[in-house]
Amino acid sequence: MTFAGRYEIIEELGAGGMGKVYRAFDKKIDEEVAIKLLKPEIAGDRKTVERFRNELKTARRIRRANVCGMFDLQEEGKTLFITMEYVRGEDLKSVIRRMEKLTVGKALSIARQIAEGLGEAHKLGVVHRDLKPHNIMIDKEGSAKIMDFGIARSLGTEGLTGEGVIIGTPEYMSPEQVDGKPADARSDIYALGVILYEMITGRTPFEGETPMSIAHKHKYEPVPDPKKLNPQTPEGLRRIILRSLEKAREKRYQ
Repeated sequence: MTFAGRYEIIEELGAGGMGKVYRAFDKKIDEEVAIKLLKPEIAGDRKTVERFRNELKTARRIRRANVCGMFDLQEEGKTLFITMEYVRGEDLKSVIRRMEKLTVGKALSIARQIAEGLGEAHKLGVVHRDLKPHNIMIDKEGSAKIMDFGIARSLGTEGLTGEGVIIGTPEYMSPEQVDGKPADARSDIYALGVILYEMITGRTPFEGETPMSIAHKHKYEPVPDPKKLNPQTPEGLRRIILRSLEKAREKRYQ
């Protein structure tokens, strides 16, 4: 089917908290793109949409091979959708599940690429706020691309709601986000620390039966030593991970 007069839908790529994502062929520019259709309840909130539109403008300025390009926010009838670069590959979460844990070399290569993408964004004042292996794509050459920049804050994915329900992904949430405080670049560094820990050990540092129990551990429990879970972890890498996962953000890399 053709959507919005120019996008030929090829397949559904997945669905998440925001809506469904499709791979499509853009007949206007003769190229494959990804289209994210926003859920009606998000599209219907004008204030959220306006804030989102402004964040997207900033996110679009990130020009880096390791960041998925964001194109536009468009409307078709009452449907609101985002167009972005289509990345052919596998998300990092699937890679970790498939391989159980990554080699130190592979983990460092991916972490370096994520760090370069974050560095570029942070220079422009853009914070991801919801960095996790699910939104990092790895292509066939092993190149990493960060997805969904400029989306997280617009859609209220910070901290705990009044009912004590976490919106977002508690396994990768910094202690300050658990507290509902504004996230900054150091919150992204914390999430990168969690991702590096998971790539090396095959699990996240804190697990639990409920989002609240995981959030509590991020805030109060010491990080289990990654070297105990994977004795091959070099000492320098162990120190990098533990410093990235400091509870107080001023103690992390700045």
